[in-house]
Amino acid sequence: MIKILVIDDESGICDVIARTFTYIGFNVSTATSAARARVLFAREKPRIVFLDLLMGDVDGLDLLDEFKKADPDVIVIVVTAKSDHAVKAAALAHGADEFITKPFSRNYLRDVVAAKIRGVLDKGGDMTRPKILLVDDEEELRAGVRQYIALRFDADILEAGDVPAALARAHEIRPDVVFLDIKMPGMSGLDAIRTIKELCPSTRIVVVSAWKSAEVVSRAVSLGAEDYLDKPLSLLALGEKLKGILLSRGQLILKKG
Repeated sequence: MIKILVIDDESGICDVIARTFTYIGFNVSTATSAARARVLFAREKPRIVFLDLLMGDVDGLDLLDEFKKADPDVIVIVVTAKSDHAVKAAALAHGADEFITKPFSRNYLRDVVAAKIRGVLDKGGDMTRPKILLVDDEEELRAGVRQYIALRFDADILEAGDVPAALARAHEIRPDVVFLDIKMPGMSGLDAIRTIKELCPSTRIVVVSAWKSAEVVSRAVSLGAEDYLDKPLSLLALGEKLKGILLSRGQLILKKG
């Protein structure tokens, strides 16, 4: 999981950015002071840093210099209320990878991060095709989801119509993402969650079900599912969820066109 560090003396800004990326699966730490930022940077070793230049106790450019010296590959995205060209030029000269002016759009932040991660992973040859497992006893639904994903994402997509087949597939391929129905003949999807997570702790499981009981949702999450999508299924919602998961794993490869 890719780690992000958010540094801003405004706790509200830290919270907004943290929520934006925590929701889609990133590991996010926040700091409202330079001292805390230095501790977290050394301990967490983030891949991405959001950095305000107007810190109360230090010039943000000094932190930028420190971070780039310690880890030249870290992606530093400057987020500041200062919008003049001289400030932007200075930030880029000190090694900033991107310059964003407040106020900002959450979607824009996600797009910037996606582009930066893809650029780094592509350059290093680290981008790997994700393995996605669709588990549902409705063959027509699986076919629709498979087609939707295949048209938009570069991924290996496999299917299973029941829990035993899903567990066999999980043992075989170690999936990165599983979309899992709960109410199926024989074993419940709930029985599969714990087993899959024990087998592949990093696998991200999203439940897709018409079973909307609060108790069932809570049980699924406690067993290791990270989200719950209702049926009838919105393919747009599924696509957005998958995009966020793959982005946070460094596996987002979108089809062109």
